[in-house]
Amino acid sequence: MKKRSLIRKICLISGAAMILTAMVALVYWQWNISHSQKQAQAYVQTMQTLIPAPRPAVPEARRDNTMSTLAVDGRDFVGLLEFPRFASVLPVCDDWGRSTQHPCRFGGSIYDGSLQIGATTQEGQYSFYREISIGDTVVFTDVEGNRYTLRITSMSYEDHVDPEALQKEEGALVLFVKNIYSFEYLVIFCQV
Repeated sequence: MKKRSLIRKICLISGAAMILTAMVALVYWQWNISHSQKQAQAYVQTMQTLIPAPRPAVPEARRDNTMSTLAVDGRDFVGLLEFPRFASVLPVCDDWGRSTQHPCRFGGSIYDGSLQIGATTQEGQYSFYREISIGDTVVFTDVEGNRYTLRITSMSYEDHVDPEALQKEEGALVLFVKNIYSFEYLVIFCQV
């Protein structure tokens, strides 16, 4: 009888500890999302003051397709990505492996029409990804003030993203958005 009572107490205490741990993790996760949203908006505001006045541009052949970067708080950014329909403006990090809190350049350059940007569906990034549709406007402004206005021409849902999926179609800008709640990616192809 004592052994059974001891096992019951251990199970109750373990269960309560697991529930408490889950609640702490949930609160931390929500705080982290809120913090990254505020941080992204601070980066956008800072970048908008540092980037020269935007002027219309189109991808064109250049001798050097290297994208300039702008350092803000020790992070390098290549520009701002906007979805006007959703009033979304987010900074785009230069270093793919460094951050998942903001969209990041995966590869390529806007100058030669090969830019690839990865992001997630976390709140504050592209939580509206299911509402994105063909024909929507996407605007990319590089740190030199060149403003590229593009239209979504094609979209596909993929189980994984690899070079083949990102080059399935032509796109001056290819944006892929990972659904953080599943193993699904939305790949968006944009043209001028």
